[in-house]
Amino acid sequence: MGYQSRKRNYKSRRERNAAAWNNLRTFVLFALIAGLIIGFKNRVAIWDWFRLLFY
Repeated sequence: MGYQSRKRNYKSRRERNAAAWNNLRTFVLFALIAGLIIGFKNRVAIWDWFRLLFY
């Protein structure tokens, strides 16, 4: 592939940071949902551990 003197698909720092923030926010949202689902599925074990911890 030959050299191109023009900048293709240039993104400013603000655009890159905005994209990274959106990706992070999406990841955190799905991780939170997954944590809630796993916590709900293991609620009995978590409750037993909690009661044993503060016995």
